[in-house]
This record gives sequence, structure tokens and C-alpha cells, in this order.
Amino acid sequence: MRFIIFITTLLAFVWSCYWLTMSNKYSDNVSLWTNIDSANVSANLGKIRGFPNRFDTTITNLEIKQASFEPIKIDRLDVMRLSYDSSHYIFATKSIQNIFENNFTFSKGLASAVRNGEVAPTIKFQGEDIFINKKLIFEKLNFKIWPTTDLSKLNISLFARTADIKYNEIDLSFQGQVELNSDFDFDNLIGFVSNIDTLSNISGKLFIEDIKGMDTIIRQDLNSWKIFLKSDTPEKIPSVIQDLNMVDLIK
Repeated sequence: MRFIIFITTLLAFVWSCYWLTMSNKYSDNVSLWTNIDSANVSANLGKIRGFPNRFDTTITNLEIKQASFEPIKIDRLDVMRLSYDSSHYIFATKSIQNIFENNFTFSKGLASAVRNGEVAPTIKFQGEDIFINKKLIFEKLNFKIWPTTDLSKLNISLFARTADIKYNEIDLSFQGQVELNSDFDFDNLIGFVSNIDTLSNISGKLFIEDIKGMDTIIRQDLNSWKIFLKSDTPEKIPSVIQDLNMVDLIK
């Protein structure tokens, strides 16, 4: 019995030392990845928590400069990682300001980045009750972005459920590719945000309820973003989609 207690105590001590050492390294890595206190990023980095199985930290008052838009602002960003898996990160927030000059808030906003020996990670997002510029747009929004052999292109899949009471709920999904003018960058937060400026277009198939998949291109047109939809039956497209200023219908 004493031997078991001794071994258990020893293992707990060794793990505590390991967690403390690795938590300091994790804190350094997070600080390096976020570029905190650089010319383009400002934020406050909290203490590491989560003993014994996780490394959790909170970044507050995060502000990231962009080349073409106002700075991205996040009041609070929680960053989490299992202590025994350095390839999987989870991010949680409830508001992001100035993404393509729009403000987003969520009742739930979770993103994960998983690297499985690939150059770029697979990124997933799950959101609920998504408000865009203080208007409830989606009840649910899930998307996944994963790398291709060409680092300037990414695969994307998306599912969303609209929350417009006037037009009823609508389920829509999208399958396609994101094209960038340069290779996808995830090495640091500045590089990750810079992908927005190098975005060329998003193309693929959009499915709305039982409507046949429509060829879709999303690209910047002059100083704004446009969605071009090609459909043989544009009259079947819900009014909530047709009425968007950024949508152009093509027969």
C-alpha cells in the first residue's frame, strides 16, 4: 500500500513539474504567435490555467491592424490546448469587430485548428445566434476550411440556418474553394489576418433547401464584396437571399 502511495505521489509530482515547464513554454508560444506588443498587435495575455490536462489562457482587448480595413477587435479570446496534444488548438469568443467592415457577435463561437502533419491546419468553426451589425442573421453557422496541395487554395464547406422571422428559417450549404493571391499563412496572428487581404475569390456550389445547386462566386468588386449566383430558376431563390445588396443573379 505504501509503495502504491509512493508511486502515485511521485507520478503526480513529475506530472506537475512537466505541466509547469510546458505551461511556460506554451505561454511563450502563444505570445510569439499573437505578436503581442508588436507594431500591428496589442493585447493583454492572461495567466496559464487548466492544470492538469489543459493549457488555457485568455487574451483580452485584442486589436490587430489590417492593410485594407479598420483594425480587427476582439474583447476576449480564450485559447485552449490539451497538455498532451500540441497539434490541436481551440479558440472561443463572443464578438469580433471589423471582419470585412462588419461586426459579428455570437451566443456561442468556437473555432479549432488541427494540424495533422500538413503544412496548413484544418480550421473548423461552430457558431450559434450570429448577429451581423446587430441584426440576427443565422441561428447556426458551421464551416470547415482545409488545405489542398496548392497552398494558395483551400477547400471550404459550410452549413447555415437563417434566422429571419419574416421569410422563415432557411437551410443553406456551400461546397467550394477559397483562392488567395499568396500562400495561406498560419504561422502567426498577423499572417493569419493577412489572408483576408490576399483573398481573391470563393467559388463553388450553393444549395438552398431543395433548389438545385447554383454556381457561386464571391469576389471583391471595386470597394465592396459581391456574390454572383447562376440559376436556371432564379424565381425559386428565397427573397431573403435575393434582397441582399451584395447578391447579383445570373441566368
